[in-house]
Amino acid sequence: MDNLDKFIKSVAWKFPKGYPDMNDLKDKAMLFELAENFMGEIIINEAQADYDTRIRKALDLKEGEKIPTCNTPLSLGDDFNLGGEDEEIWKRLYSILPLKKDSDIPTAGAGKGEIATYWAFEYNVNRHNVTDSRKGEDPDLTIDGIGCEIKSYDTSNITLGKFAGDKANVALLNNVIALLTLFSKFDKDTEVTINSGNFKASDIIPAFDIMSMFEKNKQLRDIDVFEPLYNRIDSIYSRLELAPTATPQQGAAKLLKQILKTKLLKKPRMGKDIGYILNVSENGQGKFYLINDAIVDAIDVSNMLDGVYVSSSELGMNFNRLFK
Repeated sequence: MDNLDKFIKSVAWKFPKGYPDMNDLKDKAMLFELAENFMGEIIINEAQADYDTRIRKALDLKEGEKIPTCNTPLSLGDDFNLGGEDEEIWKRLYSILPLKKDSDIPTAGAGKGEIATYWAFEYNVNRHNVTDSRKGEDPDLTIDGIGCEIKSYDTSNITLGKFAGDKANVALLNNVIALLTLFSKFDKDTEVTINSGNFKASDIIPAFDIMSMFEKNKQLRDIDVFEPLYNRIDSIYSRLELAPTATPQQGAAKLLKQILKTKLLKKPRMGKDIGYILNVSENGQGKFYLINDAIVDAIDVSNMLDGVYVSSSELGMNFNRLFK
């Protein structure tokens, strides 16, 4: 009996006839729904089994021995500092990485502390539901249904992955860089070397300086030859909801904030109201950063300019600057 036969036999009692009648639309719809839920459980269980296997191997557990409980009560969003036996177990798990699917090779997409965090919450005295959610632009773990990106950097600078998939903001950024490139041709000493995959705030402020100068020159707006240029500037200002009196620094910060906000909505928030980024250390300490719209909106111009950059098409940020 294959897995499909086993599945159908296990759910047959749920149907009025004692089996799914594929000629009955209601039976068919219910079977597909049960199958979808069943496959989801298999995927989750496989990921958890992989993590558990890595934990058992790292802790040298024999067959039949249970994975130890983390006896330090943990709550999602509350900073923690493990001690005693919990800290010792954490240290043994800290450098252990998840494996690539069907392989004994650690995955390059995971970082230190991910399996340790999984253990501390999944096997906590205050039990939590923890799943591996690493796919696409989703965060590393989902804890009690909330996305949680795990970072183990000793420095304050961390990355949140590629942002090339954010096509709307990439197009907006390319328009800003195009204006800068256009006007650099009139200055033989200026060479534009930035692109949408590599830039920092100081690289795009000059573009907003150019736009600001045109915004202040009302006479040029009435000249036909400048109409396409003003249309582009107006489009950029409208997309960023910038006032005509905005400074170049305000314009650059608004663009960076929009890019950051869009990325954080996916990772770690998974499209939900909140998410967390958890910065962990080898000695069992964890610091949570709550991520939501209000917190990102509250970041001021100076910190946004100093705290966000793009390198090799990956969005980077200085957490000490952005989330104090």
